[in-house]
Amino acid sequence: MAYAFLFTALLLGATPTPSPATSPVAAERAAHTLPACRPLGLAPGVVPATSVLATRANVLQADIATARKARALTQEQADALWQQADQVRQRVAGKVRLPVATRAATHRTLESVATQLCHR
Repeated sequence: MAYAFLFTALLLGATPTPSPATSPVAAERAAHTLPACRPLGLAPGVVPATSVLATRANVLQADIATARKARALTQEQADALWQQADQVRQRVAGKVRLPVATRAATHRTLESVATQLCHR
């Protein structure tokens, strides 16, 4: 598929960051926002593919490491959030399809981790 990257970027809600010349407040906010803090960007009723869930878990783990290095999280908090994201990635690894209930639970778990990470 020629547009796989574009499709993935749209699903993950990738948006260009505003330039500092455009809006200093928006630039300040964008500088402190971790990629995992952005909403997933799916329309209501759209179920994400397992690859999107695994990618979201990877992004969360990278942001957890960044927050830990910045001392925004204690080691215990970082370990707990990392384990939750890792469990999700292991649950969806190598599976083409997931039952609806599992997808929903996985999505809720990732959103919970993102919420805990972004609202500290």
